[in-house]
Amino acid sequence: MKTFTALVFFIGLVHLSPAVAGEGQVSAPNVVAPATTTESAPASATTVATTTATTGQQTLGAQAQPGLLGMAMPFLIMLGIMYFLMIRPQQKRMKEHQTLMSGLKKGDQVVTSAGIFGTISELDEKTVMLDVSKNVSMKVLKSQVNQVLTGPVREIQ
Repeated sequence: MKTFTALVFFIGLVHLSPAVAGEGQVSAPNVVAPATTTESAPASATTVATTTATTGQQTLGAQAQPGLLGMAMPFLIMLGIMYFLMIRPQQKRMKEHQTLMSGLKKGDQVVTSAGIFGTISELDEKTVMLDVSKNVSMKVLKSQVNQVLTGPVREIQ
């Protein structure tokens, strides 16, 4: 009976410990009123000890679970890494390509994404007419122009 009383006392001390480390606040112990039965006193003491122990386990178990922010933090970090490594550089390339397409003019020497070299002879809103060789012209999409050549062919990026 002494060990049982010591166990009940220990469980009561667990409830008196601070709820969260560093807060300095002491939570009130969970006191459960003894069940009123016609049985002897040790049975009601057992009921009190069992309910106190049960609530003590529930309280400790609830504190050990991470919060919503703790569970979402790794996901948010992965999204941030993906943004800076994948999405942002792609947006930068798209913006550069848009400025390249808007700056095209008649007479520019260009390279298409298929690797075809040519000189722009006509411009449309969506298409470009390239002079590839003498008496050979090709009509390609304006979005397929990959690069404007400024110097000799050897300096292509």
